[in-house]
Formats: sequence, structure tokens, C-alpha cells
Amino acid sequence: MRSIRWSSMNLSIKMLIVFLLLIAIPLGIQGYVTYKDFSNALEQKTIDYVVRIIRQINISLEQALKEEMQSLSLLPLYNEDVRKLLEKYSLPEYEGIAPTSEEKNLVFRHIAGSTFYKPEIRGIQIIANNGYIFTNMDPYIVRSFIDYHKEPWYEKVKQADGKWVTLPQHKPHYLNESTPEVYVSIAKLIRDPSSTQLMGMIKLDLRLELFQQITSNYQAGELGHLLVVNDQQELYYEQNIEMPSSVTQEIIRTLPAHEMNTRMSIEGQRYLVVTNHSEFLSLKVVSMIPLKVLLSKSIALRNFTFVIAFVCLVFSGLLALFFSNQLSKPLKILKNKMRLVEQGKFNTNLVINVVSNDEFGQLARGFNRMTEEIEYLINEVYKIGLKEKEAELAALLSRINPHFIYNTLESINMMAIRHQAYDVSDMVSAFGNLLRYSVDKHDRMVQLQEELQSLQSYVKIQKIRYGERLNVIFEVEEELLGMPIPKLLLQPLVENAIYHGLGEHGEGGTVWVSAVLFEKDILLTVSDNGKGLSEEDIQALRSSLYIPIIHVDGMGMGRGMALRNINDRMVLMFGKDYAIDIDGGEGKGAAFTLTIPIADGGEMNL
Repeated sequence: MRSIRWSSMNLSIKMLIVFLLLIAIPLGIQGYVTYKDFSNALEQKTIDYVVRIIRQINISLEQALKEEMQSLSLLPLYNEDVRKLLEKYSLPEYEGIAPTSEEKNLVFRHIAGSTFYKPEIRGIQIIANNGYIFTNMDPYIVRSFIDYHKEPWYEKVKQADGKWVTLPQHKPHYLNESTPEVYVSIAKLIRDPSSTQLMGMIKLDLRLELFQQITSNYQAGELGHLLVVNDQQELYYEQNIEMPSSVTQEIIRTLPAHEMNTRMSIEGQRYLVVTNHSEFLSLKVVSMIPLKVLLSKSIALRNFTFVIAFVCLVFSGLLALFFSNQLSKPLKILKNKMRLVEQGKFNTNLVINVVSNDEFGQLARGFNRMTEEIEYLINEVYKIGLKEKEAELAALLSRINPHFIYNTLESINMMAIRHQAYDVSDMVSAFGNLLRYSVDKHDRMVQLQEELQSLQSYVKIQKIRYGERLNVIFEVEEELLGMPIPKLLLQPLVENAIYHGLGEHGEGGTVWVSAVLFEKDILLTVSDNGKGLSEEDIQALRSSLYIPIIHVDGMGMGRGMALRNINDRMVLMFGKDYAIDIDGGEGKGAAFTLTIPIADGGEMNL
């Protein structure tokens, strides 16, 4: 389906489109800028708020673990009984030997006080060098011995070399739980302060409720998806994560290594990722907020803006439609009136009521004056046509019974023959033929052959007058004889050549009449070898073709009228490109050329 071109649209439609664009474009730009500005401000505000929250979470986590670390660090070092027990079971001879019940109870009493009213602590284990575990938990839950050197978390504790270290989520092998749970832990090696000899290690297992207690003061929508990981991207805690563990691990691997705010695409959904790092714990708290949640308010504003813009656009469109119709209404009236003029319906009311002085009013007044002038000119042309008809009727009446003239000429011809005046007889016969061609043929177009036959009758009369002094040569291509040309074109040109070209030439001369085919035109040329034309004469003749006849002078009224007649007929029938062509030189004769188009049969309505 072809698209509608702008140039073919109605003016009212164009005005409506322009009005809507003038309204919609600024409104759209303003709405877009407002939406982007609000979205950016809301996003930055959310980032600042979330940064404060996760920084507070990190601080709370540091305080909670630092408190446990400080209290537990003093237990094995400054309690003489516990220290002696650890030294005792570090000796080789106690390898694989369990402490006595009294020794177990001694350590239990010192450890149990550290976990009182702290439900987030699952248990405290002091592991001697021989692998025995002193714990505050029920003995049947905890294995008695463990080779902690083979535990996956031991390498981190060993590298810390006596400093506290945090351990990510794991399931301790020394617990005999029916349903194993994951815990995070803090642990450190125990060394003798004086000799730095290794005496064992202490390990605190924490439930994940520790993190839940810290984050319980915040709504899920404020934090989004929450992760706590260490510098090695190992998981400590996750909250509000509704994804498979494989996806969570992939997210953890792609987290930034330092504090930053960025955007990530996870399973086709965009997230704002905010990270805060704890230097003390070497932990990162990461908040991932879905952008669709973050921008929900701005999306609501955007939708509201779209609704308002649509309502304004519809209302503006109705106003634009009303005003465009009001502005184009005068033009529609003018167009309808012009269509009536185009159809020639002047008997209808063509007057436009002018009610304004603007451009439309000026156009209406101009149209009214134009229609009045056209109607006046049509009436004048109609009157002239009637007069022409009357003139034609008078001409017909003057030609009633033309045979009377022919019979009279025939009588003169017979009398000339009887008196043996053959020159007179030939002249009368030629004149009769010329008269019959001029009077009887009412067609504007005749065959070239008929025009030449009439011309030969005229030449015959002139040869009787001039005798041997006049020589006329016809050079006509035979295939052109049947071509139509305007009637009585050549006779006036030959007459001009004889009277003006050769008449004053004592020795007489020659007139050439030629007809040749050039592309799709017939070239009719009448030339002579008479006195010729100077450049001034040629310019005067050419000028005389386009000025009123009463002003024609210089070359004589006769020649001016004949050439003017022929030129006017050619221009009226074929157009300005087919005016008569005049050429010649002083003492070299003159040539007059007519171009007749034959592409459409050589005929054009006058």
C-alpha cells in the first residue's frame, strides 16, 4: 500500500499534524527529562540509604563478633586451670587419651558462662593438640576426638597464626546432628604467651540467626537481596534470595572485589548492586535491589505522565482539529467555487461572502473580481462569435450561385479563343481555377498537392504577364504530396517573391518552391534570386510580424500584411515555435520557410 504523500494531503490534515507535533514533541521531551531526572534522583537516594543500612549492618556484625572474640580470647590464656589442661594434653604421652570427667566439667563451667543468653551461639569448642574437644554442648552431640588438621577450614586458621579468623558456611564434622545444619564460625590458634608453643585452638560456631537478628530491623524491600561474603567470595549469609544455589554462586563469583555501586544483569533481570566492606572482619555486605522495584515509583510517575500527556494530546488534538477546520474553511469554499468555474458552471452563485480582511479575505475578493471578469469575457466572446456567424452567413449569401461567375469566365474564355487571343484564354482559365480553389474549399487543411495545383494556376497567370523574365521551379518530395497543410500558405509567399523580389529586377529572375521532410516536420520554402534583403530589412520584417498592422511600414503595407497573416495563422495553429523564418542577403535574394508538424497528422484546432 502506497504511503500518503505530504503534498497530496488536505490542508486541514497538514495543519492538524503540525499542531499535534508542536504539542507532542515539547511535551514528550519535557516528560522524558522529568522522568529521567526523577529516576536518577530516586536511584541516588536509594543508593545512599542502602549504603547507610549495609554499613550499619557491617558495624553491628563487627561489634557482635568482636565482643565474642574478646571474651573468648581471655579464657584459655588467663585461666590457669584451662591452660594447664591444654598443656597436659599437648604432651605426646596423652595422644588419644580423653580427659577425666572432673577435667571436662572444669572446662565446661568456664565455657558455659560465655553462651548464657546468646541463642545465636551454637557452641564453643576448645580443641587440644591431641584432638580432644572440650565443649559447652551435650557430650552425645559432639565427638570426643577430631583430627582438626584435616578439616577444610583449618588451613585458614593456621594461616592466621593466632589471630581470629572468620569461617564461611560449613557443616562441622564433629557434630552428630540428625539434621546437619550450616554454621559460620570464628576461630584462632591457642599459643603459650611465653613460649609461643601451640596448645590447641578455640572455635566458636554461630547460627545464621546472628545475621537475621542484625537485619531484622529492616524491611526486605529496603535491602533487596542480601549477601555476606568474605574477600575470597565465600558465602556467609544470604537473605531474600529466591534463586537456585548455582545462580547464587555465579552471582558471588561476579561480585566486585571492592566497595562500589554498579548494575548487573542476572537471568535477564537488572539489579542495582551496593557493596560495603569490613576491614576488621574481611567481610563484604552486598545488597542487590531489582531495578523494577527500585524504579517502581518512577515507573508509576512515568505512567502517570504518559496518561496526562495522552489526555493533553487528545484535548489538544480536538482543539487543533477545530482551529484547523476554521482556518481551512475559507479555502475549502474557495476550492469548491473554483471547481465550479473549472466546470464552466457560471450560472450558479460564484460570489464568496467576504467577512474578514486577512489573506483569506483578500483571496476571496480577488476571486470574485476574477469570476466577474471571466464571465464578462465569456459574454464578449459569445457576442463576437455571433457576429462571426453573421459574417459567415453574409459571406455565404455573397457566394450564392458562384456558377454565375464561372459561367461568365467561361464565356470570356470562349470569346478569347474565337478571336484567337490564346494568352487571354489561358489567363482566364487559370484565374477560374484559382478562384474556384479559393471560394469552394472551406477546409483549413488541404493536401500539399492541392495547394501546389492552385499555386501553379497563379504562376501561370504571372508567367503570361512577365513572360520569359519569370521562372518558377518546384522541388517537392513525392511522398509529401498527400500531407495536410494549411490552405493558401504558398500563394502569398510566391506573390511576395515575384512583386518585391523580382518586380524591380529588369532581367527577371527565378522563384523556387520546395517541400522537404526534416525529421517529423515538413519544411516549405519559397526563395528567389532577386534584389534580396539587407540585415535591416530582415529585422524590420521580423518586427512587423508582432506589431499591430496599422504600424507596419518600411517594407510596405502589402508585404507586411501578407507575412503577418501567414505568421499569425502558423502561431495560432501550431504554436510560437512554428513562426515564419526569414532569411536572405542584399543582392542574394530572399527565402521564407514554413515548418509544418506532421507527428499528429499535421492538423491543429484553431
